[in-house]
Amino acid sequence: MLNALTIDVEEHFQVHAFERLIGRDAWERYPSRVVPNTRRIVRLLAERQVRATFFVLDWVAERHPELVREIAAAGHEIGTHGYWHELIYRQTPAEFAEDLRRSLAAIERAAPGVRL
Repeated sequence: MLNALTIDVEEHFQVHAFERLIGRDAWERYPSRVVPNTRRIVRLLAERQVRATFFVLDWVAERHPELVREIAAAGHEIGTHGYWHELIYRQTPAEFAEDLRRSLAAIERAAPGVRL
């Protein structure tokens, strides 16, 4: 049986359920949990010899580039989850193109040479 596993790498306060309560301008004020939690997932997957695609929110990639490198070094695929965690249907084509450009650049800076 062939399965696919994807993991969103984002902070606990960046989920859409909180977007009306926690604005982007407040993100820096919240404590980060993404690094230890993602490392825990990477360890669990390694124990089971499972590979996944990690969709990294590029706001996270800019603040924790070592985490992106650790995910890639463990053999996982890296994908972009956008920069601001904005829903695609809320963006114009130009906004989407800019978000994609910015997010790919953030991942490339975090882990040069990682295939996206």
